[in-house]
This record gives sequence, C-alpha cells and structure tokens, in this order.
Amino acid sequence: MSKKKGIIGSTLQLTVAVLFIKVLGLAKKSIIAAVCGATAETDAFFIASEVIVALCTVFFSSISISLLSMHTNRLLKEGRDASNNLINAVLKIFIPIAFVITIIFVSFSDDISRILAPSYEGAQLQDLSSYIRIIAIVFVFSCYYQIINVVLETDKRFLPGKGQAFFQNLFVIVSALLFYPKMGISALLWAFVLAGFIQCIQITWNARNCFKFKLKTSDEIASIKMLISLAGPLIVGNAIYEINDIVDKQISSGLGHGGVSVLSYGASINEIVTSLIVTSLSTVLFSHYATWIAEGKIEKVGDNLQQSLEYLFVIIMPIMVMCFVGGDLIVGVLYGRGSFSTEAISRTNGVVIGYAAGFFFQAARATIVKVYYAFQDTKTPMINGAISVGVNVVLSITLSKFLGVTGIALATSISMLVVTALLLPGVKKYTPSFSMKSSITDGLKILLASGIVWLTAALIKTTLQGDIYLQFVIMGTYIVLAYAALIMLLRVKCINRIIKRFKGAR
Repeated sequence: MSKKKGIIGSTLQLTVAVLFIKVLGLAKKSIIAAVCGATAETDAFFIASEVIVALCTVFFSSISISLLSMHTNRLLKEGRDASNNLINAVLKIFIPIAFVITIIFVSFSDDISRILAPSYEGAQLQDLSSYIRIIAIVFVFSCYYQIINVVLETDKRFLPGKGQAFFQNLFVIVSALLFYPKMGISALLWAFVLAGFIQCIQITWNARNCFKFKLKTSDEIASIKMLISLAGPLIVGNAIYEINDIVDKQISSGLGHGGVSVLSYGASINEIVTSLIVTSLSTVLFSHYATWIAEGKIEKVGDNLQQSLEYLFVIIMPIMVMCFVGGDLIVGVLYGRGSFSTEAISRTNGVVIGYAAGFFFQAARATIVKVYYAFQDTKTPMINGAISVGVNVVLSITLSKFLGVTGIALATSISMLVVTALLLPGVKKYTPSFSMKSSITDGLKILLASGIVWLTAALIKTTLQGDIYLQFVIMGTYIVLAYAALIMLLRVKCINRIIKRFKGAR
C-alpha cells in the first residue's frame, strides 16, 4: 500500500473510532445533564476533571509529541532495541515526576481550588478540593500511556491511543446511571480514575510485541536533554493554552450557577467536530510527516498540508452552517431532557454558535502546528500561541460582560483565527513549495455555497414546527444535500480528489 493510501486508510479507520468515542462522549454529557443538570456540583466536577485532563495534556502529551520524532529517527537508523532503550529511559525519568505532580495536587488541593475558582466559597470550594484529590492520580496514568503510545504511533497504530476516551466515557455513563444516586459526583470522578488505569493495561497489551521493559538502560542522558529542550517550549505553549482555558472557567464560574456546566456542554459539541475531523487527520499526518522528514521527502509535507486544509474547509463549512441555523435543535436533541432547563438549552446554544464560528480555524491550527512539531520546531507555535491566548483572555473578559458564556466561546474562535494567521506564513520556511494560492478559487466557491445554504436553511427553519427530532433531521438533511449539490454544481476541484482518494482507500 502506498503512503497516500496509508494516510487515507488510517485516517478513515481512526475517524470511525473517534466518531464512536465522541458519540459515546455526547451520550455521557447528555446523561450527566439529565441526571445531574447544570448545578454548582456539576460545575465543580467539570472544573476538576477537565483541568486535570488538560494539565496532563500540557505535560505528557507535549513529551510524547516531541518523543515521537526522536523515536522515529532512532527506529529507522538504529533499530528496535535502540528505540526501546530510549522509551525505557524516558519512563524512568518522567513517571517519578508524574508522582510528584500528583502529590503536589493532593497536598495543596485547597489552594489549587481557590486558583481555579476564585468565586467559590464554603461547601462548593471544599467539594472542588475533594474532587481534585480523587482525580490527581490520573497524572501518573496519563504519563505512562502517553509515552508507551509513542511506540504504537511510530508503527502507524493509532487506535489503542484512543482507549482512554472510550473507557472514560463508558465508565462515567455507568457511574452516572448506577452509582450517582448513592455516591454523588464522586462516583463520576472514580470512573475517571478507573478509566486511566484500564487504559494503561490496554496500551501495555497492545505494545507487547514491539516494546520490552528494561530494568537497565544504556546511557540516554544526551537524548533526555534533547527531549526536554524540544518539549520545553511545547509544554510552555500548551500551558499557555490551558491557562486560557482556566481563565475561561474562572470567568464562567462568576456568571451564575451552571455557567461552567453550560460552557462544558457546549464545548462537547465543539469537541466532537474538532476531534472527529481534526484529531484523526492530524494524528495520522504527524506520524507520516515525521517519517517523510526522516527520509528527506520534504516536498510531500507541503503538498499534503495544502490538500489537507482544502479538505478540512469543504467538510467543516456545512457543519458550521448547521450549528448557526440549528444550534438550538442540536442542544435540544442532545441535552433537552430531565434536569436540563429551557434556559440552559438557550445558554448552551449560544456557546455552540460561538465555537462554531471558529471550527475551521481550530482545524487549521491543529493541522499546521503538526508541521512545526515534525520539524522539531516547538518555539514558534509557543510564541504565536501566547499572542493568541492574550487576545482570547482580553476578549473573554470583555465579551462575557455583554454576551455571557457565548462571549467566552466567541473569544476562543477569534483567537484561533489569530493563531492560524500567525502560523500559516511560517510553513514556507520548512516546505518552500507550500502555497494556498491555487486553493483560493475553490475557497470562494465553498463560501458562496455555504452562504446560500445558510440563508435558505434559516428561511426553512421558520416554517418548521412540532417534534424537535424531526426538525433536526429535516434541517440536517437539507443542509447536507443542498451544500453537496451546490459545490458539485460550482465544480469545486478538491471534491474530485476526495472522491478519487476514497475510492483508492478501499
């Protein structure tokens, strides 16, 4: 199988898996909304769980991203034993660090809670502190599975790394339905912990044929120093983004009870779009980029990036239109039951619209940044990210005063536009052949088709009444079919390439 087919096949396979996991994730949020509602307790739960998961990404996903390029080079040039030696050395350094981080969060959970939610007092502050102590061990589990997963992704095996989200969603659903009535929110947190432990077992089993543990490793001091130097800017860059997320939560926690929960429920719809389309593609591309660079095939990186951005644009636009026109239908279908009120639906719809405005920019940033990482440049994304986060913090504070939680989501979209605009020109430094000029005509055609569908869909919606599920199906079907017909009528060139590649992937 050619590399091109390998990318398409791997992306399709991973997309199907991510789709299933994200549908399960939406079911999780829907069940939490129905069983628990949008309350002070759910606010504390989302702050504790999402901040800890985000910090795991800051530290250990940054390490694994930098490690993948090093591991790929080591495997291609020195073989499996040498690459295994590197992974073992990294584990010996970073697992103890993960334990130290866990101890710090357990010991200083009260102080950390005050930082994360400065508006919290009394029982709510104590709840958040307790939740942080329960979930802190996830740092260790995340460190282990992220490092071992590097071995699998180097071998182009991407599915096992998605097990964490699968187990987490499944266990939280079971806990919400069976144990929440007796244990409360803590049942959901213990589900997170169990998911992390099971993921470690699963990733170890899947890596058993390509990775062996060693009690003694040969000298890897130079490699560890190189890894730290590469990961350092990436950690800082990710930390800046997570500080931004923490600021968003701090702002939303001051917008009344349920503010954090509404932001989280709306963000879950944003995540299914970005994760389903973007994470699958960027995960596969990053591994291939690293291999192409190691093999000296630099031009393939630029050509593939251009085509990837074209595909993302044509796929994301109808989704964005659906969120703009039928965001309330989406929220109603997913969350509109049980303890989830009409007011919560309206507020969540605003969040969905705010995030939808930046769907493409989120997708583009996540794809472009992988080129920098593959060339082992982690400083440029860090600097550009810091600028965009500064923009986001200022806009979140300002817009939330006028638009509430919608303003926070909209600020995120604007900041994604800024960072994408900053990153895109720098790609030519590494891939001189890269250019988006030939894509301008197709882009304008796609915008025209999207605008027509948006206006006509808005008119159709005013005539719809009755069952919300039927309205959702009608609107979704019309938008997809009308958009597909228009881009075919306008002869958008990248559509022909998509069709040919899908046929080639079979």
